[in-house]
Formats: sequence, structure tokens, C-alpha cells
Amino acid sequence: MQSLNLKNPKACALAAELTRLTGESLTSAVIAALEQRLEAERRKRASRTTAQRILIFADRFAPGVAPGSKSSGHAELYGDHGMPR
Repeated sequence: MQSLNLKNPKACALAAELTRLTGESLTSAVIAALEQRLEAERRKRASRTTAQRILIFADRFAPGVAPGSKSSGHAELYGDHGMPR
């Protein structure tokens, strides 16, 4: 099993303050902090990937759309009472 050795004084001070505030062990505090940071990074990358997929999709279909054209609102798909035809 690997061990984690914090040699940076700032890292040690932050960890010590966190354990004093939460009352949890150093190990628990480090695990919780790493889990939170890892989840945030995963969310950031997932949203970036989704955005990139949307941009790729838009770039792929943009050449087929006439310049200055706008959505028709799709009114032709619905009858007089707002129900689909």
C-alpha cells in the first residue's frame, strides 16, 4: 500500500485546520477533499465534452443552412388546435 507524505507546510496547515474544524481524522479529511475535487473535475470535463459535441454537430450541419435563415417555428407540424397533425 502506498502512503501519502505531505511535506509542504501550507498543505499540512490546511489539513490540520480542516481536521480541527470537522473533527474527522486526517485520512478522512484528505479522502473527502480529494473526492470533492475529483468530482468537480469530472463534472467540468463532462460538460466540456458535451459542449464540444454540440459544436461539432453544429459545424457539421451549418453548411446546409442558408445564410440568414431562421427557424419556421414548426407551425406546419401542428393543426388549428395546437395538436400534432
